[in-house]
Amino acid sequence: MINNPSLRKAKYNGMSYEKKFELFCNSKGIGSIYYTKYSKSGKGQLFPDDRLLVKDFPYRSIYKDSICRTEFVLFLKNKRIRIEFKSQNKAGSTDEKIPYLLENVKHQFPENDIILAILGTGWRNGIKNYIDNKIETIFKNVKVFYRYDDLENYIGTII
Repeated sequence: MINNPSLRKAKYNGMSYEKKFELFCNSKGIGSIYYTKYSKSGKGQLFPDDRLLVKDFPYRSIYKDSICRTEFVLFLKNKRIRIEFKSQNKAGSTDEKIPYLLENVKHQFPENDIILAILGTGWRNGIKNYIDNKIETIFKNVKVFYRYDDLENYIGTII
């Protein structure tokens, strides 16, 4: 067990949302690999019909010379979809990370297609309204899911 609470992943029936999502993708015939292996195995060598979920995908953050990682980039046909999970099941500080996330979506994520999974019941009142208002100022295809099942249903329609 991880002793530092800030490093624990939010759970969904005992499993992290990220792991559950990876297993869902695997069940749909989408392979998964960590970015470190992907980058050494001939990245860019995907064929147009390839489907791959790359974990811990790096990006350059809004802070100078800072490299961060998002949970996934999904390669789906000719698309790259960046997927970021944020979850909070009790009151805490995760919601304070949302403005930082949205600034990175707007200015730093190289992908045009982005999925944000904002899950759990511990968010402050008004967070959905805040996110929805900010998304309107981002000229990218950003989809936000507040329920995990809605995320799976959407992915099921695009694969």
